[in-house]
Amino acid sequence: MSAAEELPSRLPKVPAYAWAWLQRSRPVLAEAARRLTGAAPGPGFADDLRRRWDADPFVQGVVLDVIADVAFRGRVPASRPVGASWDRGLTWWAALLAGSTPQAYGTAPPTPGQRALFGDGRDPAAGAGAPPAAVLVGSHERRALAQALRDLLRAGDGESVPAAEVRRLLADLEH
Repeated sequence: MSAAEELPSRLPKVPAYAWAWLQRSRPVLAEAARRLTGAAPGPGFADDLRRRWDADPFVQGVVLDVIADVAFRGRVPASRPVGASWDRGLTWWAALLAGSTPQAYGTAPPTPGQRALFGDGRDPAAGAGAPPAAVLVGSHERRALAQALRDLLRAGDGESVPAAEVRRLLADLEH
């Protein structure tokens, strides 16, 4: 399951400082460009992302998955680690991915009890019914689908795509 699939359908407005962090984070921006366009980010790519963000759930999903994969290596912490000094833009994105607010995300979590080495990740001190902390991971399937769609567009002629290629892609996805 991808990072974006775990979030509410209506995302909050991204503040300017979070966009500024994204624009400064070259590895994240480069990977977002690669996944969305198949190429390196060109001039104005970050501005184009910002314009397309509100209207395009696919762009939202790709950007969130890239941030989870690149900035957090697929493991977004449930809260900011104690002693970590993060840019507030990164903190905003992490809070969004963790399903929190930046204010709540920045507070130190309570000290957890001992966790089982190979258990289900539940905190014994929190009781048997406590769910494990949410850790979101980017979707390899989503990347593969985006690449397949880019290949399909390359196989097309202008604005049309061969129906046989669409059927092949659908068959691949269904199996």
